[in-house]
Amino acid sequence: MPVGALTTLDDLFDPASLHGRAYAALVQHPRSTAFEVAERLGCPPRIAEAALEALCHLEAAVRLTEANGTVRWDAHAPEALSEAETRRRNGDMLRMQSAAARLGETFRSVRRTTDADGAVVAVYERRQLLADFEDLQHTAHARVKVVERGPFLSDVETEERMFELKSARIAAGIDYRTLYQETIYQDAERLRHVLATNAAGAQARTLPDPPMKLILADDRRAVLVLHTDERRGDPMGVRVGPSPTLDLLVKTFDSLWSMATPISVNPSEALDERDRAILTLMSMGATDDTIARRLGLSRRTVVRRTASLLERLGASTRFQAGVQATRRGWL
Repeated sequence: MPVGALTTLDDLFDPASLHGRAYAALVQHPRSTAFEVAERLGCPPRIAEAALEALCHLEAAVRLTEANGTVRWDAHAPEALSEAETRRRNGDMLRMQSAAARLGETFRSVRRTTDADGAVVAVYERRQLLADFEDLQHTAHARVKVVERGPFLSDVETEERMFELKSARIAAGIDYRTLYQETIYQDAERLRHVLATNAAGAQARTLPDPPMKLILADDRRAVLVLHTDERRGDPMGVRVGPSPTLDLLVKTFDSLWSMATPISVNPSEALDERDRAILTLMSMGATDDTIARRLGLSRRTVVRRTASLLERLGASTRFQAGVQATRRGWL
């Protein structure tokens, strides 16, 4: 960037920038010549004059010509400049929001009338979302990841068909990982399906409040549900193909999965007192040797029980085990 180039006031109040230093020199020493400013900045006069011209262009400084032809420079009040810049940025923001709103209308209009094939495509109808859910499962080659939470899209008949499809795909060797909302334990019919597919080889975990409803096929395609109300007129969901957005959804699912609790027939199953004590000490960061000494157990017993607790909780670390145990009400 040329020395005198300054298109905004971003660095005007930065004491490390040339323009900021020139402006500060004028604030402290009104009606200075370019030569005097150059001396204070420790730079050649032509550099100082270029910076002053840039300040003048943005109305941060004013050029004053005396009767004898001497040119001097003075600063405008910093408060006035700050207020003017705030008004400018607010104006830019309003113009950007207005342009985004107009483009948004075009976005929705085009996608209502065409079958676009972009990386992210809006879906407006419930039946199409359900069809997309089935299609991703039918066409998956290795793995399906699902985040399921209410309100649900499907009726009882559709739920039964989805269950049969999932069972068939599991039998075909497709790896299923489904993350449910903890309210699954109050839904007897859905819980029956979950336990049946788990018995066939699927994996299921729960979180108190998953942030979205999602299905991923082979980490290559996804459908994200935005809402389940067709009366809004807005997209109900989006199809997502290979893109940074898809990469983000994959990473989000994997992070949620690592924090979730494996589903069980009896989610409130209790610990015996010895395991509760081991888990409490684990969550506090105690080592196996420390736990053994505190509880009067052999180190081998502690190691065996610790491994069992990690497995029951679906945890890979002691900290994660503490989180899962607290969520289950074990601690």
